[in-house]
Parts: sequence; C-alpha cells; structure tokens
Amino acid sequence: MANLGMTKRQLHVAIFNCAEYGHVNPTLGTVKELVARGYRVSYTTSPEFARCIELAGATPVLFEPRVTKEKPLPENLAYVNEEFAKEAYDNYPKMMLAFNNDRPDVIAYDMFGWHGKALAYLWNIPSVLIMPTHVSYEGIFEEWHSIPLDKQPSPPILEKMLRDNDLKLPIEPFMADHENVIAYIPRSFQEKLDTTDPSTVFVGPDIEGRSSHTDWTPPQTDNPIVVISLGTIFNHQPSFFHTCIKAFADTEWHVILVIGRYTDAEGLGELPPNIEIHRSIPQLEVLQIASLFVTHAGMGSVMESVYYGVPMLAVPQMAEQRTNAKRIQELNLGKYLPRENITAENLLSYAREVKTNPNYQQNISLLQKEIKCAGGAKSAANAFDRIMSTVANSQ
Repeated sequence: MANLGMTKRQLHVAIFNCAEYGHVNPTLGTVKELVARGYRVSYTTSPEFARCIELAGATPVLFEPRVTKEKPLPENLAYVNEEFAKEAYDNYPKMMLAFNNDRPDVIAYDMFGWHGKALAYLWNIPSVLIMPTHVSYEGIFEEWHSIPLDKQPSPPILEKMLRDNDLKLPIEPFMADHENVIAYIPRSFQEKLDTTDPSTVFVGPDIEGRSSHTDWTPPQTDNPIVVISLGTIFNHQPSFFHTCIKAFADTEWHVILVIGRYTDAEGLGELPPNIEIHRSIPQLEVLQIASLFVTHAGMGSVMESVYYGVPMLAVPQMAEQRTNAKRIQELNLGKYLPRENITAENLLSYAREVKTNPNYQQNISLLQKEIKCAGGAKSAANAFDRIMSTVANSQ
C-alpha cells in the first residue's frame, strides 16, 4: 500500500468512464476501496450516475453523454465505438479545463475513455486501463465488429482529437498500448488468454462493493424462479419476450420477466399467473433467489449470476455478448442459445436441463472460488497502490 501518511497532500485518482451500467457498476467497489485507503477520487460521469458515484465516495465530474437511452441502439459495436469516440472528442476540452488546476496523480480510463488516456499523456502522469470485459486478444476486433481492422470508424475521430489538441502521438500506439491494465473478470473467463497482455491484473468482479437501495419484495412462491433480462441497452425484443411467455406459461416456474424501456408491455397480452413483468429490477437482489437466469450475457450480468451461483441460458444480442455466451458454454456454466434458433419448446427444455444437471452448479462453484481468490476491489486497489507508490516516493 502506498504510504499516504508521508505525502504532503491527498493523492488523487481520476476515473474517466462512459455512462453505462455495464461500465460503471464494476468500478464502484474499487472507488469505495480507494477512498477507504485515503485516496481522493474524481469520476467523470453523466447526471444519471452522479448519485451512485457520490455514494461510493467519489466526486462526480459531469458531462452530457452522446450515447443516450432515448431510443434503442443498433446492435453494431462499430457504431457504438464511433459514438464513444465522438463523445471523447467532444468532452476532451471540458475535462482538460476541469482537471487542469486539479491534476490527478493517476488517471484510470475505461475502454471508451480515450480523452482520459490523452490527458494522461499530455500531463505525463501514470495511467491504467480499467476493463469491464475481455481485454484485447488476437482477432477481437474482427470478431466483435464484423469489419476489417483498417475499416474501423473511431481512429480518424481520435486522431483528430489528438491533433486538434497538439498531442503529437501516433494513433496506433495511442489506441493499442496501455501502461497498466486491470480487468474486472476472472482470468479463466478471458477469451484466448494466451494472446493477451501478460501483465494484465485480473481482479474479477466486485459485487459486494455496490450499494443497492430498493423496496423490492420477493414473490411469494415455492416454485423455482427464472429471471429473464436482456440488459439495459439492446433489449428491444418483443418477439423474444412473447416466446418466453409461451415457453413458461403455466409451468412449474415462477417467471420474473424484465422488458426494459422500449417494449410495449400491453402488447405482450394477458399474462398467466406465474409470470410477472417489470421495466427494470434490482438485479442483485433478484438473483439471490433465482434458480436460473436467461440473460443477454452482458459481462456484468454474467459475473453477477456466477457470484450468486445461478446457472444461465445465454441469449446474446451483440458480438461481445456472443463471446461471453461461448465462454459460458465452454466452461459449463450454462448453455448458449442463439437468438435466431429459440423456440418456446427448446427454451423450456434447456431451462429444465440446466436447472437439474448438477454439472452446471459445480462449475459455477469453481468459478466462484476463483473470483474470491482474485480479490475484486481490494486487488484493484492494490494495483493502484503499486502505481501510486512511485508517485508518493517522488514527492
């Protein structure tokens, strides 16, 4: 741990993140742990996440996100990357002004926090990439974007950001090279581990570090509970929800169906008594009573499901989630159901198989042990301590 008592001032960490649950949630435990160790933490975020950032102990530095939730996004990661590159370009001047007279000692940046990485280069201060999902591996770009690497749309935008701000850094190393990397997944879940940066610190998820304030009441049932959710972004799938209702209606399951903000609830018709629908749920609480999770396989949801010992049926909606779904099946944590192949009959059949086959639960237990050993927020904070020790010793 950095010897904070010997420094003349409180050491300052700035976290540059995008305003999405799957990127913010994994970091909240780390923020709490850093604050507990005496660091001051600033955190760039949107108004939507300001309160949870404050509850974690950090100071929100607000921006207006370019990627909004007013309408469904296309299931196209190249488009999403382009939008986040534009967001970094738009916010670079504002963030430079916000931090110029309060420069951090370390900058942590998300996979979309390019403006944070640029400021670390400008001010010549240590930096760390914080990854909520798989770190870069051989073939990741083509697998996730379905276009050649030289056709990706974000580099010209980021190159213009560097050029317009007099940062003389070639775009290729700017995008590819990272001083330090922290990944919020267990090592064994990483895709093509042998092709990744060997210095990556895999700390696993930190679930307990997240605050939850809800008056949610569990359903009064002795039946096994299946939670069905496609996450918060790519969830406009009314036909899928119809299939789920048909599959589980009047069966032995009690269904908690999460339809998100875009699907018309009335359009789903009259529900049988064993199915309840919600726009959103307190997922951490609900998973603690679940027997099965039908999930889009976003990394946050996958890690939460493993943490609470819930086997999964993975129904991915976009490329990164398909990688996660493959890993779920390869590690025997559940089954991968391509969306285009789902019927009410095979959905119910797979649900019963995953619930009753003890192999899935045994493999989840193994991954739970790995997550516990990985250390979560404490291991992430230890990595910051190591980086900070050089800062403290130089003061």
